[in-house]
Amino acid sequence: MPYVPPEVKERIKREVAIQRLAEARGIRLTRSGKELIGLCPFHDDRNPSLNIDPVKNVWHCKGACGEGGDVILWVMRAEGVSFHHALELLRKDYVPSALFSFTAKEKCSMPKIRPASGCGIQAAIGRRSLL
Repeated sequence: MPYVPPEVKERIKREVAIQRLAEARGIRLTRSGKELIGLCPFHDDRNPSLNIDPVKNVWHCKGACGEGGDVILWVMRAEGVSFHHALELLRKDYVPSALFSFTAKEKCSMPKIRPASGCGIQAAIGRRSLL
């Protein structure tokens, strides 16, 4: 896997909302103060233990698994992929291609979001305006 500059990783973390990734997996989130809470998808959860801070764009499970992190770690855990593969999935589906190098044939445009097929990362998130 090629080297990914830190500014690209930071832009992905900043531009992709964990809240939308969680909702795409079918997690119902409710507001509790400044955080959103819901059932953690990474273990058998009967009481809401997944906390998402939409301002910091981080998540943490206060239940059995105790995991947490940013959007990249969410995708790694949810899809069972490596760090670089998670970055590639997020880059393809959620961050404008303009951030990366192009060949002469490629256009600088928003990536196409694949139709939802279940409740994975490919679920319909919608296009985001990144001005």
